[in-house]
Amino acid sequence: MRAYIRLHRETIVLSLTLLLLIIATMKPTITLQREITSHLIFIDVTQSMNVTDMSVNGHPVSRLEYTKHLLKKTIKQLPCHSRVGLAIFFKADVALLYTPVETCRNLSLLEDTIDHLEWRMASRGNSNIRLGLQSIAVRLVTIDVPVNVVFITDGDEAAPLNAINKTNLSGWIGGSDWLLVGVGGEKPSPIPKLDANNKRVGIWSIYSIKIAPGIAVNDGPNSARDESYATAPYEYYLSRLDDRYMEELAADIKGNYLKASSPKALTHAMLNQKVSYKDQTEFNLSWLFALGALISIITLYIADMPNVYQKWSKTP
Repeated sequence: MRAYIRLHRETIVLSLTLLLLIIATMKPTITLQREITSHLIFIDVTQSMNVTDMSVNGHPVSRLEYTKHLLKKTIKQLPCHSRVGLAIFFKADVALLYTPVETCRNLSLLEDTIDHLEWRMASRGNSNIRLGLQSIAVRLVTIDVPVNVVFITDGDEAAPLNAINKTNLSGWIGGSDWLLVGVGGEKPSPIPKLDANNKRVGIWSIYSIKIAPGIAVNDGPNSARDESYATAPYEYYLSRLDDRYMEELAADIKGNYLKASSPKALTHAMLNQKVSYKDQTEFNLSWLFALGALISIITLYIADMPNVYQKWSKTP
Protein backbone atom coordinates (compact mmCIF):
# COMPACT_ATOMS: atom_id res chain seq x y z
CA MET A 1 0.00 0.00 0.00
CA ARG A 2 2.80 2.39 0.91
CA ALA A 3 4.59 1.53 -2.30
CA TYR A 4 1.43 2.27 -4.28
CA ILE A 5 0.99 5.64 -2.56
CA ARG A 6 4.65 6.52 -3.12
CA LEU A 7 4.38 5.57 -6.79
CA HIS A 8 1.14 7.48 -7.41
CA ARG A 9 1.68 10.29 -4.90
CA GLU A 10 1.42 13.08 -7.43
CA THR A 11 -1.81 11.72 -8.91
CA ILE A 12 -3.36 11.28 -5.46
CA VAL A 13 -2.42 14.80 -4.31
CA LEU A 14 -3.63 16.43 -7.52
CA SER A 15 -6.90 14.50 -7.31
CA LEU A 16 -7.34 15.60 -3.69
CA THR A 17 -6.60 19.20 -4.68
CA LEU A 18 -9.18 19.06 -7.46
CA LEU A 19 -11.76 17.57 -5.08
CA LEU A 20 -11.14 20.32 -2.51
CA LEU A 21 -11.49 23.03 -5.18
CA ILE A 22 -14.76 21.52 -6.43
CA ILE A 23 -16.13 21.51 -2.88
CA ALA A 24 -14.99 25.13 -2.40
CA THR A 25 -16.90 26.25 -5.52
CA MET A 26 -20.07 24.70 -4.07
CA LYS A 27 -19.87 27.25 -1.21
CA PRO A 28 -20.50 24.88 1.69
CA THR A 29 -21.78 26.45 4.92
CA ILE A 30 -22.53 25.48 8.49
CA THR A 31 -25.09 27.09 10.78
CA LEU A 32 -23.67 28.67 13.92
CA GLN A 33 -25.51 30.18 16.86
CA ARG A 34 -23.99 33.28 18.41
CA GLU A 35 -24.91 35.86 21.00
CA ILE A 36 -25.70 39.29 19.57
CA THR A 37 -25.53 42.58 21.45
CA SER A 38 -27.73 45.29 20.00
CA HIS A 39 -27.71 48.97 20.96
CA LEU A 40 -30.19 51.72 20.16
CA ILE A 41 -28.54 55.11 20.67
CA PHE A 42 -30.71 58.17 21.26
CA ILE A 43 -29.01 61.52 20.65
CA ASP A 44 -30.26 64.79 22.11
CA VAL A 45 -30.50 67.34 19.27
CA THR A 46 -32.13 70.18 21.21
CA GLN A 47 -30.56 73.63 21.01
CA SER A 48 -28.64 73.41 24.28
CA MET A 49 -26.49 70.82 22.48
CA ASN A 50 -25.17 73.74 20.39
CA VAL A 51 -23.31 75.13 23.41
CA THR A 52 -19.56 75.17 22.76
CA ASP A 53 -18.04 73.85 25.97
CA MET A 54 -16.38 70.63 24.77
CA SER A 55 -13.17 69.99 22.87
CA VAL A 56 -11.86 67.56 20.26
CA ASN A 57 -8.10 67.35 19.71
CA GLY A 58 -7.68 70.59 21.61
CA HIS A 59 -10.22 72.51 19.52
CA PRO A 60 -13.45 73.86 21.08
CA VAL A 61 -16.59 72.23 19.70
CA SER A 62 -20.28 72.11 20.53
CA ARG A 63 -21.76 69.35 22.63
CA LEU A 64 -23.41 67.89 19.55
CA GLU A 65 -20.18 67.90 17.53
CA TYR A 66 -18.40 66.22 20.43
CA THR A 67 -21.17 63.62 20.59
CA LYS A 68 -20.76 62.88 16.88
CA HIS A 69 -17.00 62.47 17.29
CA LEU A 70 -17.51 60.25 20.34
CA LEU A 71 -20.05 58.02 18.59
CA LYS A 72 -17.99 57.44 15.45
CA LYS A 73 -14.94 56.45 17.50
CA THR A 74 -17.01 54.22 19.79
CA ILE A 75 -18.78 52.33 17.01
CA LYS A 76 -15.42 51.50 15.42
CA GLN A 77 -14.29 49.94 18.71
CA LEU A 78 -17.32 47.68 19.06
CA PRO A 79 -16.78 44.05 18.01
CA CYS A 80 -18.02 43.02 14.58
CA HIS A 81 -21.50 41.48 14.72
CA SER A 82 -22.51 44.13 17.26
CA ARG A 83 -25.54 46.05 16.08
CA VAL A 84 -26.27 49.74 16.46
CA GLY A 85 -29.35 51.79 15.65
CA LEU A 86 -29.74 55.57 15.84
CA ALA A 87 -32.55 57.84 17.01
CA ILE A 88 -32.92 61.49 18.01
CA PHE A 89 -34.53 63.14 21.02
CA PHE A 90 -36.24 66.54 21.15
CA LYS A 91 -38.96 68.12 23.29
CA ALA A 92 -40.46 64.98 24.89
CA ASP A 93 -40.35 62.87 21.75
CA VAL A 94 -37.99 60.52 19.97
CA ALA A 95 -37.67 59.76 16.27
CA LEU A 96 -36.13 56.49 15.12
CA LEU A 97 -33.69 56.91 12.22
CA TYR A 98 -33.23 53.17 11.76
CA THR A 99 -33.24 49.97 13.77
CA PRO A 100 -29.93 48.34 14.77
CA VAL A 101 -27.65 47.22 11.92
CA GLU A 102 -24.39 45.28 11.98
CA THR A 103 -21.56 47.73 12.67
CA CYS A 104 -18.71 46.48 10.47
CA ARG A 105 -20.71 45.99 7.27
CA ASN A 106 -22.62 49.25 7.77
CA LEU A 107 -19.90 51.46 9.23
CA SER A 108 -20.05 54.02 6.40
CA LEU A 109 -23.85 54.25 6.75
CA LEU A 110 -23.61 54.82 10.49
CA GLU A 111 -20.85 57.43 10.13
CA ASP A 112 -22.72 59.30 7.40
CA THR A 113 -25.88 59.43 9.50
CA ILE A 114 -23.95 60.67 12.51
CA ASP A 115 -22.21 63.35 10.42
CA HIS A 116 -25.60 64.75 9.39
CA LEU A 117 -27.07 65.02 12.89
CA GLU A 118 -28.01 68.61 13.73
CA TRP A 119 -30.39 70.69 15.81
CA ARG A 120 -32.64 71.50 12.82
CA MET A 121 -33.82 67.88 12.80
CA ALA A 122 -35.94 68.73 15.85
CA SER A 123 -39.47 70.03 15.37
CA ARG A 124 -39.19 71.73 18.77
CA GLY A 125 -36.13 73.01 20.59
CA ASN A 126 -37.34 72.66 24.16
CA SER A 127 -36.81 69.43 26.08
CA ASN A 128 -38.34 67.36 28.84
CA ILE A 129 -35.97 64.46 29.38
CA ARG A 130 -38.19 62.63 31.85
CA LEU A 131 -41.03 62.48 29.35
CA GLY A 132 -38.46 61.61 26.71
CA LEU A 133 -37.45 58.52 28.67
CA GLN A 134 -41.09 57.42 28.67
CA SER A 135 -41.23 58.01 24.90
CA ILE A 136 -38.19 55.77 24.47
CA ALA A 137 -39.89 53.00 26.45
CA VAL A 138 -42.93 53.24 24.17
CA ARG A 139 -40.74 53.18 21.06
CA LEU A 140 -39.00 49.99 22.18
CA VAL A 141 -42.29 48.11 21.96
CA THR A 142 -42.18 48.51 18.16
CA ILE A 143 -38.72 46.92 17.82
CA ASP A 144 -38.74 43.16 17.31
CA VAL A 145 -35.37 42.37 18.95
CA PRO A 146 -34.06 43.17 22.45
CA VAL A 147 -31.88 46.28 22.51
CA ASN A 148 -29.65 48.08 24.98
CA VAL A 149 -30.65 51.73 25.31
CA VAL A 150 -27.98 54.44 25.24
CA PHE A 151 -29.20 58.03 25.69
CA ILE A 152 -26.68 60.82 25.09
CA THR A 153 -27.79 64.20 26.43
CA ASP A 154 -26.62 67.28 28.28
CA GLY A 155 -29.48 66.83 30.75
CA ASP A 156 -30.78 70.33 30.07
CA GLU A 157 -34.48 70.68 30.88
CA ALA A 158 -36.12 73.56 29.01
CA ALA A 159 -38.28 74.95 30.43
CA PRO A 160 -36.66 74.26 33.83
CA LEU A 161 -38.43 71.69 35.97
CA ASN A 162 -40.39 72.54 39.07
CA ALA A 163 -42.66 70.68 41.47
CA ILE A 164 -45.55 70.94 39.01
CA ASN A 165 -44.00 69.84 35.72
CA LYS A 166 -41.43 67.33 37.03
CA THR A 167 -42.57 63.86 35.95
CA ASN A 168 -42.34 61.25 38.70
CA LEU A 169 -40.42 58.18 37.51
CA SER A 170 -40.48 56.27 40.80
CA GLY A 171 -42.80 53.60 39.36
CA TRP A 172 -40.63 53.07 36.30
CA ILE A 173 -41.40 49.89 34.33
CA GLY A 174 -39.88 50.87 30.98
CA GLY A 175 -36.79 48.69 31.26
CA SER A 176 -33.53 48.47 33.18
CA ASP A 177 -29.80 48.73 32.56
CA TRP A 178 -30.22 51.75 30.29
CA LEU A 179 -27.11 53.87 29.91
CA LEU A 180 -27.42 57.65 30.26
CA VAL A 181 -24.39 59.49 28.89
CA GLY A 182 -23.83 63.09 29.96
CA VAL A 183 -22.24 65.60 27.58
CA GLY A 184 -21.31 69.16 28.50
CA GLY A 185 -19.22 71.32 30.77
CA GLU A 186 -19.76 71.91 34.47
CA LYS A 187 -19.62 75.69 34.05
CA PRO A 188 -22.92 77.33 32.96
CA SER A 189 -22.65 78.59 29.37
CA PRO A 190 -25.04 80.62 27.19
CA ILE A 191 -27.09 78.82 24.55
CA PRO A 192 -26.53 80.30 21.08
CA LYS A 193 -29.56 81.15 18.98
CA LEU A 194 -29.23 80.09 15.34
CA ASP A 195 -31.38 80.98 12.36
CA ALA A 196 -32.81 78.66 9.72
CA ASN A 197 -29.48 78.79 7.85
CA ASN A 198 -27.60 77.62 10.94
CA LYS A 199 -26.07 81.07 11.44
CA ARG A 200 -25.64 82.48 14.91
CA VAL A 201 -27.89 85.48 15.47
CA GLY A 202 -27.64 85.91 19.22
CA ILE A 203 -28.04 84.26 22.62
CA TRP A 204 -31.22 82.75 24.00
CA SER A 205 -32.78 84.82 26.77
CA ILE A 206 -33.99 83.67 30.18
CA TYR A 207 -37.35 85.12 29.15
CA SER A 208 -37.66 82.41 26.51
CA ILE A 209 -39.58 79.80 28.46
CA LYS A 210 -39.86 77.64 25.35
CA ILE A 211 -36.74 77.39 23.25
CA ALA A 212 -38.21 76.63 19.83
CA PRO A 213 -36.33 76.55 16.51
CA GLY A 214 -37.67 78.12 13.37
CA ILE A 215 -38.71 81.46 14.88
CA ALA A 216 -38.58 84.02 12.07
CA VAL A 217 -35.88 86.63 12.42
CA ASN A 218 -36.74 89.98 10.83
CA ASP A 219 -33.51 91.57 9.66
CA GLY A 220 -35.23 94.55 8.05
CA PRO A 221 -34.55 98.15 9.11
CA ASN A 222 -37.94 98.52 10.80
CA SER A 223 -37.79 95.31 12.79
CA ALA A 224 -38.59 95.40 16.48
CA ARG A 225 -36.40 93.70 19.04
CA ASP A 226 -37.25 90.03 19.49
CA GLU A 227 -37.72 89.55 23.23
CA SER A 228 -36.36 86.00 23.00
CA TYR A 229 -32.88 87.39 22.40
CA ALA A 230 -30.62 88.28 25.29
CA THR A 231 -29.30 91.82 25.11
CA ALA A 232 -27.04 91.63 28.16
CA PRO A 233 -25.15 88.87 29.98
CA TYR A 234 -27.60 88.88 32.89
CA GLU A 235 -30.33 87.81 30.43
CA TYR A 236 -28.38 84.83 29.06
CA TYR A 237 -30.12 81.47 29.23
CA LEU A 238 -27.36 79.31 30.71
CA SER A 239 -26.87 75.58 30.43
CA ARG A 240 -24.50 73.10 32.06
CA LEU A 241 -24.18 69.37 32.62
CA ASP A 242 -25.56 68.57 36.06
CA ASP A 243 -24.02 65.21 37.01
CA ARG A 244 -26.11 64.96 40.16
CA TYR A 245 -29.35 65.33 38.21
CA MET A 246 -28.21 62.79 35.61
CA GLU A 247 -27.35 60.31 38.37
CA GLU A 248 -30.81 60.88 39.85
CA LEU A 249 -32.41 60.16 36.47
CA ALA A 250 -30.38 56.97 36.06
CA ALA A 251 -31.37 55.78 39.54
CA ASP A 252 -35.06 56.49 38.84
CA ILE A 253 -35.04 54.16 35.81
CA LYS A 254 -32.71 51.56 37.37
CA GLY A 255 -30.03 52.42 34.83
CA ASN A 256 -26.46 53.66 34.84
CA TYR A 257 -24.88 57.06 34.29
CA LEU A 258 -21.61 57.79 32.50
CA LYS A 259 -20.09 61.21 32.02
CA ALA A 260 -18.73 61.30 28.47
CA SER A 261 -14.96 61.35 28.57
CA SER A 262 -13.58 59.01 25.90
CA PRO A 263 -14.66 56.47 23.27
CA LYS A 264 -12.91 53.76 25.30
CA ALA A 265 -15.02 54.48 28.39
CA LEU A 266 -18.26 54.54 26.40
CA THR A 267 -17.37 51.33 24.55
CA HIS A 268 -16.63 49.58 27.85
CA ALA A 269 -19.93 50.77 29.36
CA MET A 270 -21.91 49.62 26.31
CA LEU A 271 -20.27 46.19 26.30
CA ASN A 272 -21.23 45.80 29.96
CA GLN A 273 -24.92 46.24 29.19
CA LYS A 274 -26.69 42.93 29.72
CA VAL A 275 -29.36 42.70 27.04
CA SER A 276 -28.53 40.30 24.21
CA TYR A 277 -30.14 37.61 22.09
CA LYS A 278 -29.08 34.51 20.18
CA ASP A 279 -28.98 34.57 16.41
CA GLN A 280 -28.25 31.90 13.80
CA THR A 281 -25.84 32.70 11.01
CA GLU A 282 -24.43 30.83 8.03
CA PHE A 283 -20.64 30.43 8.16
CA ASN A 284 -19.03 29.98 4.72
CA LEU A 285 -16.45 27.16 4.57
CA SER A 286 -15.27 27.78 0.98
CA TRP A 287 -12.08 29.48 2.13
CA LEU A 288 -11.21 26.47 4.29
CA PHE A 289 -11.41 24.00 1.39
CA ALA A 290 -9.53 26.40 -0.91
CA LEU A 291 -6.80 26.70 1.72
CA GLY A 292 -6.62 22.90 1.93
CA ALA A 293 -6.15 22.70 -1.84
CA LEU A 294 -3.32 25.25 -1.69
CA ILE A 295 -1.59 23.38 1.13
CA SER A 296 -1.86 20.12 -0.85
CA ILE A 297 -0.11 21.65 -3.87
CA ILE A 298 2.60 23.24 -1.73
CA THR A 299 3.17 19.96 0.14
CA LEU A 300 3.55 18.07 -3.14
CA TYR A 301 6.24 20.38 -4.46
CA ILE A 302 8.06 20.64 -1.14
CA ALA A 303 8.23 16.84 -0.96
CA ASP A 304 9.64 16.74 -4.49
CA MET A 305 12.29 19.42 -3.87
CA PRO A 306 15.14 16.94 -2.98
CA ASN A 307 14.71 15.13 -6.33
CA VAL A 308 14.69 18.42 -8.20
CA TYR A 309 17.83 19.52 -6.38
CA GLN A 310 19.63 16.26 -7.18
CA LYS A 311 18.78 16.54 -10.87
CA TRP A 312 19.90 20.16 -10.90
CA SER A 313 23.22 19.38 -9.15
CA LYS A 314 24.04 16.59 -11.64
CA THR A 315 23.46 18.85 -14.61
CA PRO A 316 26.91 19.72 -16.17
